[in-house]
Amino acid sequence: MIPEFFNFRFEVESLVGHIVLDRPEKRNCLTREFWRELPLAVRYAESRNDVRCILIRSEGSMFSAGIDLSVLTAFKSVAQDLDVSRKADYMRRTVLSIQDSISCIENSPLPVVAAIQGACIGGALDLVCAADIRLAEKNASLTPLEMDLGFVPDLGTVQRLAVMLPYGVVADWLMDCRSLSGDEAKDIGFVSRVAENAEELSEMAIGLAERIAKRSPVAVRGAKELIKFTQKHGVEASLRYTAAWQSGAFPGDDINECFAAKAKKATPTHAPMADDRNLFGIADDGVREII
Repeated sequence: MIPEFFNFRFEVESLVGHIVLDRPEKRNCLTREFWRELPLAVRYAESRNDVRCILIRSEGSMFSAGIDLSVLTAFKSVAQDLDVSRKADYMRRTVLSIQDSISCIENSPLPVVAAIQGACIGGALDLVCAADIRLAEKNASLTPLEMDLGFVPDLGTVQRLAVMLPYGVVADWLMDCRSLSGDEAKDIGFVSRVAENAEELSEMAIGLAERIAKRSPVAVRGAKELIKFTQKHGVEASLRYTAAWQSGAFPGDDINECFAAKAKKATPTHAPMADDRNLFGIADDGVREII
């Protein structure tokens, strides 16, 4: 039995773990429970040997309206009774905990694809910034709302955009608090592909995630690791790291299988990675086992 979550639905199909924001009546707002549940879902996906890619998508007219205002209200309620030093400590720990929740996507060995339809606002933009691949509907609207509310985005948008995009582009987008369409987001390099509508986006995203999942899980995990390493440490260090990585992976069964399949004009299947659920105490029989 796959665990049940309050803020999203988790499904596994064709080697892809789907995290589906499915509260359209609430504009798919990200509640306090969402930030607790997201790392659990990602860790659960990582533990399953039948999941090789994660796809984050949504149901309804928008991807997400961002952080639920109740989160901010709860913070203000607790903080108002604290002195300045304790308030600062509480604020710091709160921000760090949500940052860590989002970072689980970036830090996962699994590739993560985000499909953005409709509005993607504030905290939801922080969320998709951590994905490896972003796809968007042509008429999507990506908005860093925090600046209009009087505070700087603090959950990763600034830092991740600064790594992937030119300084002036990031400053223009964030400081003007502009809403970018899917086409504009592709023009600046934030998303890699754009669909005409939500239906086409869903087909595009699922197709991409399933194609990635059919490739060698060793090679795909290695590619993500090396891309991230290069971003942090530069080309020269990454070339040396790649040599060390490749010395441990080559030649492996997946490589031999790929060559054999090409000779037969067949499709390689690749053995699953290790099933980690018993090692980490994650049993596939309900959410209580992964909390």
